[in-house]
Order: sequence, then C-alpha cells, then structure tokens
Amino acid sequence: MTYLLGWSVIPQIVVRRERWPGGYKTRGTPLVYPGQEVQSDQPVIRLYKTEKVEALDTTPRLVLPSVSMPAGAGGGNRDYGYAGNGNGLAGDTVPAGLVGRVVDITGRGGVVIESRVAAVEGTLGAGNQVAGVLTMWRSHAVATAVIPPGAILVVPGPLNFTMLRQALSSGIVGIVASSISLRDLEGFLQTDLISLLNSEDMELAQAHLPPLTLLFTEGLGTIAMPARTVNLLSRYQGSVALLAGATSVRQGLFPELLISLPLKEVQRDWQPVQPETALEVDASVRICSGEHEGAIGEIEYLFSHEQVFASGIHARAARIRLEDGSRVVVPLTLLERIG
Repeated sequence: MTYLLGWSVIPQIVVRRERWPGGYKTRGTPLVYPGQEVQSDQPVIRLYKTEKVEALDTTPRLVLPSVSMPAGAGGGNRDYGYAGNGNGLAGDTVPAGLVGRVVDITGRGGVVIESRVAAVEGTLGAGNQVAGVLTMWRSHAVATAVIPPGAILVVPGPLNFTMLRQALSSGIVGIVASSISLRDLEGFLQTDLISLLNSEDMELAQAHLPPLTLLFTEGLGTIAMPARTVNLLSRYQGSVALLAGATSVRQGLFPELLISLPLKEVQRDWQPVQPETALEVDASVRICSGEHEGAIGEIEYLFSHEQVFASGIHARAARIRLEDGSRVVVPLTLLERIG
C-alpha cells in the first residue's frame, strides 16, 4: 500500500499538520499566531459550536489491569486529549500535541504546525485527532496502574471488543494496536466499515463514532505489531503524541501517529529521512498478504520475467531474504517498502 509519507514507520521527518480535533459544526479561535513556537501541551485553539449540542456524559474513569505507566508520564491531572469525537463543549481549549512552529491559521480556526517527528502510519483507523501521553500496555505486568487521563495506549497485539469497551470507560483518548477482527471493530463502532471508509462527509461520519481514536498498524485480522514499530513506540513512551484515526478510501487518507522528537535528538546532526517507495535490490520490505503476511526482509533478487505461483497466477516477483534467514518468492504487489 502507499502511505502518505511513503513508509509505515519513519524515525525522523518534517511534517506540517493542522491541529484540529474534529467536530461536526465546530469552529475555533486560534490562541497563537504564525511564526510562534509552541510546546505539545500548550493550548492553541479555543473551540465553540455553531449550534447547540448536548453535554457529554461524564463517565467515571476506571482502572485497567496490566498497564505499564512510564515514570513521569502521569503528570497529575493534566488531560492532553479532546473530550470526544466531535462532541466538545463551547470553551474547550485544544493543546498543540506537537512541538514546533505555527506556520498558518486555517479558515475554521485550525492551527498548522511544522514539527520534526517520528511517524507511524496505520493501514486502518477511526476517530478524530487527539493528543495524549504514549503509554505502553504490558500483558505480563503483575501490578495494576491507573491510566493517566487522556492517554494514548499502545497495544502491540490484536484488540478485541472487550478491551475497547474497557478503554472507552477508562478515559483513554486513543489506542494504537496491531490488528482487530472485522466483527469486533464494527461492533464497537456500531457502523458498517465499508460505508465508513467510503463516506463522502468524513466530519459527519466521525461525529457518530465512539469518543476513542483508533489506529491499527496491520489492519484487520490477528497479526502482531512488527518489532521495529514496537521498539520505536517503546522508545518514546511517556512522550506526548498526536493521533489521527480517520481513514478514507475516497480521500486517500490513512491514520497516523506523530511524536515530536526530543530537543537533544533534533540538535544532534539531525537529518530528515527521505522515504523511497521503489522496490529494488537490498531494499527493506514487508509482506502485506498471503502465507507470510507481516514478515519483514530484504529484496535479494528481482525477476525480469513473471513467475508462476501455486495458485496459478502469473506475476512479477522478487526473492526476499527474511529476518530468520529463509528465502521466499513473493509477487511485487504484495510488498511494501519500509526502509
């Protein structure tokens, strides 16, 4: 598949993103100006509704088991998230979610911020843009920990309906996970996934979803998150990140997680990565479907002629050297470049 930034995981890149929490018939008043430097927890927009809406249900926060809370990430009662997918109350302020420079103000009052980030792009997601503290979920943890208000929970494995309902009650604003079954996802969202992905009005479609933003790195199924993705997210746990879940086939829109790089990393001979998407010898790739779905390796050889596969299909292909040293021949259409 083709990601907006080129690769599913990029360790360092410059992006410009509009900080806008979504919300049908919502507008904002910017609290910053172009050229201003902002911090991730700094309020940058004050929201107001263009028509009357009902107040949110203040569901009590619960405690989820087996959650590892990074030192210093709790930060008292600071809430980095936006309360709900489009159901905010007049007077709500929206934090930047990114460290960087304001470059523009949009017509609806959104703030465009330029930032140096690490980026994770998903294959499937849902929900409006939220900011929160990255918090890793540890299935082997013995002690329970209170999830900080407005956290973005990282689950390296598949999600299910029960976990989603628990997360919704806990005050979490977003989840980054590997995969989920179609039945569980549609049951939680209470909508047909195909209709959602093909919606002509994304703002309106998002307004009817539960107030929990989701990003799945692998999409539908029960596939685990690649080690390289888990390692990057673990490296930045405790950092404030910006998560957008909206996915649209019509608009070519994919979910993404952006993490502003710490100052010490930016100052140390920092060079942005320029993603290449061409499939060539020695390129790092991921197999997107089939028997070896999710496997990562390097292109060892590109066949000049079509190969015949067990299914009877004739297709251009490459020989891939997988991480365990084994070799497989895979159609080029099932490969995505990741490095």
